[in-house]
Amino acid sequence: MGTVTWVGLIIIAAVVAFFAGAFVTKKQFKQDELKEQAEEAQNALEQYRQDVADHLASTGKLVSKMKENYDQLLSHVEETNQLLLEDKNKAPSEPFFSKETTEQLQASLKERDIDRSSAQAQPADYVSGESGLFAGQNASSKQAKAS
Repeated sequence: MGTVTWVGLIIIAAVVAFFAGAFVTKKQFKQDELKEQAEEAQNALEQYRQDVADHLASTGKLVSKMKENYDQLLSHVEETNQLLLEDKNKAPSEPFFSKETTEQLQASLKERDIDRSSAQAQPADYVSGESGLFAGQNASSKQAKAS
């Protein structure tokens, strides 16, 4: 074998080694790229899980706060109900009207009962004399007739 053959074989071996190296390098590059994408996806998944956990924790806090508010509202309503029931069952400690006013009201009620005792009695007037919108009409109509 001559030198030319050896040089040819070396060139052929170099070309085959070059293409084999390029093929292996591309395959390794794709594997590295896939590993990097897998790591990015894993990091994104962990971040998503953390976000969901944070969201659930804040939701839990809000629900517990809402429960506390509901409990406070319920106790307030129960207290108010108890106060209303106590006031309803108790006689008022102070009368609504003074003693004199109460006596006058009772006296006027007795007078009305006496007046209404007959079947032909007219309705009781609450005001003696003229009052309201028509109070001045009789006086003005009398003056108009006199002139």
